[in-house]
Amino acid sequence: MSSVAASTLLSTLPARALLGRLLAVRISLIVGWAAGIAWLHWGVQIPMPLLPMGAVLSLMGLFSLSTAWRLRLDAPATQMEFLAHLLADLTAFAVLVFFSGGATNPFVSLMLVPVVIAAISLSPIWVWLLAAVAGGLYLLLLFYFQPLAISDPVAAYGMHLGGMWFNFLISAGLIAFFVTRMHAALRTRDQELAELREKQLRDERILALGTQAALAAHELATPLATIQITAHELAREFANDPDIGADCQLLEKQAQACKRILTQLAERAQDTSPISQPLNVWLQALLERWQVMRPDAQLTCQLPHAPLSFVPPDGLEQAVLNVLNNAADASPDAVEFNVHHQETSLYIDIADRGSGFTPELKAQAGRVVLSKQSEHGWGMGLALTHATLERLGGSLTLTERVGGGTQVRITLPWKQQA
Repeated sequence: MSSVAASTLLSTLPARALLGRLLAVRISLIVGWAAGIAWLHWGVQIPMPLLPMGAVLSLMGLFSLSTAWRLRLDAPATQMEFLAHLLADLTAFAVLVFFSGGATNPFVSLMLVPVVIAAISLSPIWVWLLAAVAGGLYLLLLFYFQPLAISDPVAAYGMHLGGMWFNFLISAGLIAFFVTRMHAALRTRDQELAELREKQLRDERILALGTQAALAAHELATPLATIQITAHELAREFANDPDIGADCQLLEKQAQACKRILTQLAERAQDTSPISQPLNVWLQALLERWQVMRPDAQLTCQLPHAPLSFVPPDGLEQAVLNVLNNAADASPDAVEFNVHHQETSLYIDIADRGSGFTPELKAQAGRVVLSKQSEHGWGMGLALTHATLERLGGSLTLTERVGGGTQVRITLPWKQQA
């Protein structure tokens, strides 16, 4: 791990990912020390200073309880706080080793565990500080300690070798546990940061697109009004011609639809509050407007019959229209439009019989603006739809249909209006 990554780890990982794992290691050591002291004192009849060692274990237990309470706050952990925890554990461990043979204790090398944890969690300056403290404590334990009262030198040697083997297993297990968990948490956070950067990049592009769209809408108002007037006059002039007259009427309806879109854009810019209306009425009006814009598209729909009150959130209409347009572009057959709801969710399913998505396009669609429009017509519209639904607290999922084609499900938080 680079020094930059190590120095920023505590600012990018929550306290639960750091102190929680350290708490698990501390509790394991408390249990291990208590079991070892009990076995030596009562099992093999080696007198142990139970009072001071029990006091140290009790203090470590109280410290663990305070750490567990602190974790409930779910506040970010600072480097100084984490360093204080490691220093406290290291000091308590050194005191326990002092009362159990000092440097001759085969478990003395466990003092390296806090240093290893610091090496993957703290800035280099704090790692070296903790290493110096550990080295100083080890040096003191070489000269100042209470030896264990073992009368048989052969038995003492055998216990020492067995303890070294067991110490190796414990050290390897603790280091592997903490390092692998910390690296897993770091990879998860890196992935979250990468997704956040991608989302910010997409939102920046969408914001730039929205600015250009507002400028274009302002400039389109005048020529669009001219087109509408001209189409209306041509429709009246060729009213008796079934072919030209029908085309002129279609052109007039299309111009009216464009004008309606510009009007809605202006209303949204004024931040007007949406009005509650029946859900099926809103959906029916939406589909009618879409059919005006796409008269060649075929549509089959299934709408809720109950008069459910609904306040359409800002941007939902355009998001649904984007999906409908892409489905109509991809499907040679009719587009299927189904709406249903549950207690807390509203589902809008739009299905087509197109050729579907490749796995690469499905993974990319909606997360970044595609570099070029695919053959299915899914590009900027899907990215805009994703951004809109995320802002509304909803989601968009793509699934392959049996027999070919794609089903797009729009999921929105649903609450029945009074």
